[in-house]
Amino acid sequence: MSWKKQIEQVLISKGMTNKAGIIIKDIKNDETFSLNGEQSFPSASLIKLSILWTLFSKENAEELSLNETITLKEADKVEGGLLHLYKEGAKLRLEDLALLMIAVSDNTATNLIIDRLGIDQINNEIKKLGLKGTILGRKMLDFEAKKAGKDNYTTPEDISNLLGKILTSTSLPVSRRKRMLEMLSAQKLNIKLPSLVPFNDVDEIEGFLAHKTGELPGSEHDAGIFFYNSDHPILVTVLTRNLSNRVAGVDLCAQIGAIIFEHFGKGYFDA
Repeated sequence: MSWKKQIEQVLISKGMTNKAGIIIKDIKNDETFSLNGEQSFPSASLIKLSILWTLFSKENAEELSLNETITLKEADKVEGGLLHLYKEGAKLRLEDLALLMIAVSDNTATNLIIDRLGIDQINNEIKKLGLKGTILGRKMLDFEAKKAGKDNYTTPEDISNLLGKILTSTSLPVSRRKRMLEMLSAQKLNIKLPSLVPFNDVDEIEGFLAHKTGELPGSEHDAGIFFYNSDHPILVTVLTRNLSNRVAGVDLCAQIGAIIFEHFGKGYFDA
């Protein structure tokens, strides 16, 4: 059975065809699986991919340096990640903040980067990338902005296209795209796409998957690049919405990750 057929069967058996948005791209063989790709989903922490790209783009344009230092203030702290446990006065480079934003989805780090870049500048970069369904409407955990109707949205197509740009775009130097991939491969939230892959040590995930997760009440997302260091990378984007039980979204991501690894990664751990 083809990998596409397997994924279709999983979606049907779990009743997720209207709750999931999925884009899977085998770039080498020009094959794509698409479900609800252009539909809008709450972005949750997947919006951090656009923030990461904007940061590196501004560095490439020499508008800032990743070595620029930000001093943490008590008022900056919000839940999620690690920085809310740091002492006030800690000094972190923008590159340090970016790593925390991606690897542990740190919301304080994200907000500090947003403050440095500006929401308008990030949205301008999103438009330049051609991501028509993505918008940064508020900072992380800004509930007042959310009450006012400002929120963060994206589409499976946008996330997949952005992952593709991180992997192959010529608009940034190879070294900078490689650094972004390193940050994504350091992802510590690994209960979704890679969770059913038969690795022996969790650190092995860094070798075959560069990804970013996202979660909100009713949504569980995971998106990344399997075998990003090989000549046969696979882009996998799974977004969900309107979930009555978060476990259903986590399990969907896990099942899809297992199918992709089984089909494209045979012999990977034997190499």
